[in-house]
Amino acid sequence: MSYQAGYKTLIKIDTKVLCGRRNVGVDFNADMAEATTGESTNQWKEYLPLFKGMEMSMDGLYDPDSSGEKVSDAIILLKNGTLCTVYYGGVVAGDEYEEASAYINHIHIDGPHDDLKSYTLDIIVTGEPITKTVT
Repeated sequence: MSYQAGYKTLIKIDTKVLCGRRNVGVDFNADMAEATTGESTNQWKEYLPLFKGMEMSMDGLYDPDSSGEKVSDAIILLKNGTLCTVYYGGVVAGDEYEEASAYINHIHIDGPHDDLKSYTLDIIVTGEPITKTVT
């Protein structure tokens, strides 16, 4: 069995990885239409998938002084409604990843009194993602 460490998974926006990244995630979903009829076996509901979607999320430590890509760069993309190319997946040769057109649709910056400042960022894919392999 081959497991993969979470830190070897990333989200890239265009060619940039935001600094301070700690966690990344992806959600695939499908709208389900109920297809139950009077002929459904033993009155069990039946469903068919219709429209599909994909969303990505990440969080990390907020570092406005980093020499890397900053959350403020992502805020500019959100404010301008900029369509980006996003990548979600592995970083090692042979790993699969998803590539898609997307928009940043949510950014939250948190500054608790007794902890480090952090951010969360949500991305919504528009259109069909393409599965590729890291070379």
